Amino acid sequence: MRSPRTVARTLLAFVVGSTCFADYWEYSRQYHADPQTWMDVVQGAAGAPQQYRIGVVWVADLLRRHGQMGLRHGFTLIDLACAAATGFLLYSLFERSAAYRAAGAGARWFGAAAFVFLAQYYFAWIAWYQRPETMASAAAVAATLWLMTVRLPLSRGASMAVAAGGMLGVAAVQGFIRPDVVFALHLGVLAVCLTRAGDGFALPRGVQAATSALAVLVAGGVQMYLMHVVYPHAGYGTTPVFELALNFTQPLRWVPFALFMLPWAWVAAMLARGRWRAEAPGLALMGGSAIYVGLWFAVGCIDEVRIFMPYALALIPATCACAMEEFFDGQEAVP
Repeated sequence: MRSPRTVARTLLAFVVGSTCFADYWEYSRQYHADPQTWMDVVQGAAGAPQQYRIGVVWVADLLRRHGQMGLRHGFTLIDLACAAATGFLLYSLFERSAAYRAAGAGARWFGAAAFVFLAQYYFAWIAWYQRPETMASAAAVAATLWLMTVRLPLSRGASMAVAAGGMLGVAAVQGFIRPDVVFALHLGVLAVCLTRAGDGFALPRGVQAATSALAVLVAGGVQMYLMHVVYPHAGYGTTPVFELALNFTQPLRWVPFALFMLPWAWVAAMLARGRWRAEAPGLALMGGSAIYVGLWFAVGCIDEVRIFMPYALALIPATCACAMEEFFDGQEAVP
């Protein structure tokens, strides 16, 4: 078998399925501990910031009311759909990467194995401080990355309109789920658009920059609307808004952070040392992820590593491509 595609996609399907099976039982455990769990968000009575992350809860509640199922079932179905979309979109991007296309059979099998391993590695953390917006956010980042990378088989004008509209639509939806994710991502895109690498996106540099600027405004606008118009009463209570001091003074938080972030740190080091020839979307994703790490340190608990999962998953193609270039380095070029 010269190509690992069939085997890798089959294994990836098993990884997604087994992850979401375990994911369901965690939702079920929460429900049996408190049958009213998540209903405060549905009723608009939850505290900040969870009350602002209403998108997935709304959809799950629609399934509950019209599909005769519990919220836990709705959350699991949404996670399953989003995990599958994330995994297969990202694998298709990996197959399109320059490193994969230039590699021989051995290097491609290595890259595919690394992809499945990293997917399993990250998915294993989905139930650690579980939240229903995690996989939906991962799907949003994966879809945005795909639209930034792939030139659609349409006329030039139609292709630009569909890609730009798709990114803005994803940003608007993500504004109801977790807007900081796409906010940081598009800031990373804007930074790359200011350099020569900005010509490497599927859209022309100016169009991509304008789209990303609008996406930042859309996601931020939705967040402001939820905070100041829909749920102005939601407060943080005893939860501190800024967690920076706690993140540095509580060593137990460092253990899951170090375990989860090791692949990201390796790719960042390879990029800084000039040993990874990053394509424009990958470079933008790394930039956005660095911005997000800064936000995470400032206002999030660093042991809640599922916060970074949308970026961790989206960086799997770049991580695998980087590893192929580092460990094979043209030794198995395509004949």
